[in-house]
Amino acid sequence: MYFDAVTIMALVGELNPTLVGGRIQDSLEVDDDSIGLEIYANHERHYLLLSAHQQYARVHLSTEKLRRGVEKPSPLGLLLRRYAEGAYIERIHQPAWERVMIFDLDGPEGAFQVIVEPMERRANILLVRDDQTIVDCIRRVGPQENRIRISLPGQPYTPPPPQKLKRDPLTLTLPLLGDMLDGAPGEKVQQILTQRLLGFSPQVAKEVVFRATGQINTRAADTSPRTLLNVIHDLFS
Repeated sequence: MYFDAVTIMALVGELNPTLVGGRIQDSLEVDDDSIGLEIYANHERHYLLLSAHQQYARVHLSTEKLRRGVEKPSPLGLLLRRYAEGAYIERIHQPAWERVMIFDLDGPEGAFQVIVEPMERRANILLVRDDQTIVDCIRRVGPQENRIRISLPGQPYTPPPPQKLKRDPLTLTLPLLGDMLDGAPGEKVQQILTQRLLGFSPQVAKEVVFRATGQINTRAADTSPRTLLNVIHDLFS
């Protein structure tokens, strides 16, 4: 499953009423890329998988108890035992239109965050103090790999850079959408939406275009801006 910003938005809405207020009873490393949390919330045990797999990064609840899958715990695994076990989940949230999920926790070491970035090749899971200093992460990234976003213990956490050239679909108006389509009449609408709107992955764009036109490869010149806008607004209502 592709974890785009819209998927994360829906998942945050699902997990908040299920897990917020719950206590983390156990943390373990399912494999080299994944963390499992056992959470007691709403009089039930829940098993949450956080994965930074470079192809199948994801976050989801599991119906079965998660099992430890590594012989020797990693530095992050040891730190999560110290920070997370016994901690309470205060809030689960997402920076607007980003492929990032943040768990605000309060535990034996005070307030901190577990930040999951399910971005395939750049996927990561980070343990971050309340002052936004990285304690550790599942995938360390030095300045040789990324000069803008360094992910190393002791470094400040840097969120993904803002997508300044894209528009918020929640504030999109009919004239603005009409201008987008009129400016590229021969281009596929799915490509315009992906390039111009925040949170629109290719999968989301195809779904919106199909709902509006009955097919996924419709060109801008053959699309009703009003119908398309209604579908976009319905998607987030």
